[in-house]
Amino acid sequence: MSAHEFTGIGPAETLPSIVYKKLRDAILNGVFSPGQMLRQDEVAAKLGVSRSPLREALPRLEADGIVVLHPRRGYAVASLDPKQITEVFDLRRLLETELARRSIQKRTEADIARIYAIISEMTPLAEQNNAASTARWFDLNMQFHTALLTPAECPHHLKALEHSRNLIESYIRTETHLTGDLRQAQEEHTLLAKTFVMGEIGQFVELTRQHSEHTRDRLLSRLPALDTES
Repeated sequence: MSAHEFTGIGPAETLPSIVYKKLRDAILNGVFSPGQMLRQDEVAAKLGVSRSPLREALPRLEADGIVVLHPRRGYAVASLDPKQITEVFDLRRLLETELARRSIQKRTEADIARIYAIISEMTPLAEQNNAASTARWFDLNMQFHTALLTPAECPHHLKALEHSRNLIESYIRTETHLTGDLRQAQEEHTLLAKTFVMGEIGQFVELTRQHSEHTRDRLLSRLPALDTES
């Protein structure tokens, strides 16, 4: 081995990173409600950790847009602000429709097989309506959209979409928790998969746009009821 070469093992995942992921998943899965204050003693106890790694994890979640810092009060789960929801889904629509247009033209047989595998697992989960199946469906949902758009080979577009992914995902999960129904979203996924496989460029781009807008509209339509209940 020359002086300019080296090998090694990457650093083990740190406790703050583990806490970041656990708290992010808890928020995304509805353990903490939109707008809820995150009392650090209580959150640390729920996660089984001290406050120190939690204090390091919270700024990362703030950078993702999942939590917000209120001066003299502390961190809270991001609220369901209609203007912010609209802006985030506008961004999603712009990025995903452009990525969709490029992706479908570059897809390979391996990409098609990947979509078949994911959609085959997602479909029955959407009908089961229990916590475990819903959690698995959400994981597959992220994999599905990633698999549809990655063939575009546009790393900067994908990086921009990834940057807003956690906030988008929190809204998607909130919409599903409010409506209690995965079936409409799954029907749209099935159509997306079919047009991707068939190579129907115009239809695929249009369905991608509609899917983002329908998710946004379902969430926004539930906000008045949410405010009333609170």
